[in-house]
Amino acid sequence: MEYSLDPIEVKNVIDAKINGAEFDQDQFLFYHLNRNHFNVKQEITTLTHYMGNRFRDNRGYLWEEAARYKNWFHTPKSNYFGSLVGMTPYSRKFLRADNETGIGGEFEMIIRQDGKRIDALTHEGYQETYNFGRTSDTSLHKLLDVDPHGPNPDYAIRINTGRVVITDRRIQGSSQIRRTIRN
Repeated sequence: MEYSLDPIEVKNVIDAKINGAEFDQDQFLFYHLNRNHFNVKQEITTLTHYMGNRFRDNRGYLWEEAARYKNWFHTPKSNYFGSLVGMTPYSRKFLRADNETGIGGEFEMIIRQDGKRIDALTHEGYQETYNFGRTSDTSLHKLLDVDPHGPNPDYAIRINTGRVVITDRRIQGSSQIRRTIRN
């Protein structure tokens, strides 16, 4: 069955689930499978280091880069553990609160080292997703995004989310320092 993807209706179902009120489980699962309808698409093309772990995109919004250990679901396990001890990570995770749609969730971009965003066309198993529960609220994120993913691992949105050029002065500066020390 198809349900409306109107953000107000989505928010009502999510709020009912959070508050233990009655809701249509099939409708919630439909929203879960279609949640990337709300995620940013190809409009984000650049991220420029701003300060700390924050980056500004080409539209002027600030994104927070998540710590490597918080990228478990978006990284091959063979790389995940190595990235925690200095190996180049398979991907980087960037998050931004959704203060636009009315749902109140979180936009997410998972960007490989070559700049390609990981979408269902790239590698569905590691793809980025819109989060109904912000990752800073672990229990809410688990309830709304992680737990429903187990029985419903596929997503209905299969689009190319594009590439993002990341300008990270911290990394460029450290590689410049390494080149200077080696010479």
